[in-house]
Amino acid sequence: MLKQLLLVPEIQKNLIFVQQFCSDNLVFFEFHDRFFLIKDYLGKILHRGTFKDGLYSFSNLSDTLPPHALTAVRASYQIWHNRLGYASFPVLQKSISTFTLLVANKRLPVCSDCQLARSSQLSFKTSNHKSINPLDIVHTDVWGPAPILSTSGARYYLCFLDDCTKFIWLFPLILNVEKVFLLFKTSVERQFNRTIKNIQFDWGGEYRRMSTLLTQIGIHHRRACPYTYQQMGAVERRHKQIVEVGLSLLSHSKLP
Repeated sequence: MLKQLLLVPEIQKNLIFVQQFCSDNLVFFEFHDRFFLIKDYLGKILHRGTFKDGLYSFSNLSDTLPPHALTAVRASYQIWHNRLGYASFPVLQKSISTFTLLVANKRLPVCSDCQLARSSQLSFKTSNHKSINPLDIVHTDVWGPAPILSTSGARYYLCFLDDCTKFIWLFPLILNVEKVFLLFKTSVERQFNRTIKNIQFDWGGEYRRMSTLLTQIGIHHRRACPYTYQQMGAVERRHKQIVEVGLSLLSHSKLP
């Protein structure tokens, strides 16, 4: 890498100050009668030049050395990742190997800029809220339809998740949501000797009729914003877990 270049229009040849070149690039020269070598401090040959017309020449650099880059600074993987237009890790590794780039730290951390640029929507902040007592907040959601009817004739199930204990109740949905919720409410309030204070669900069609009921019995309705499934993440993750366990049981039992 050449620094502090000076333009002299009348000069016939491009000249290099050897000491400055060595200092800038952490290399040294070996001068022979017919050629010269540029080596790094490990003894690796970086370039072989010729002697011509009384001068040691850098001509035909590309013919004597594979594509490479000379630099005095060992940059980290993250810096090269940025310089190469936020290239993927395989592309980054190939570029560093092909052009013998000097790398200080061969670890590429997770690039938050890449994640943000490639995301289809803005990220949601992680909630650290946790209820202190059982039934302070109950999350609920309906899953379905299933491609095959259950033994009780249900294609849907209703899931209730206690925010404090993370305990889950599942109800195959044959009755409507309102009647199942009343059965659930009576059962858990007797078991815990506490009343449900808040219930959180989206504004899906199966839940809209419950708004009046919740107002009458004094339970606060925490409604998720439309098209923001992240606010229902607690119960949505349980859906995924339940379905995966069910599929694993079917596979283990050699059932379709």
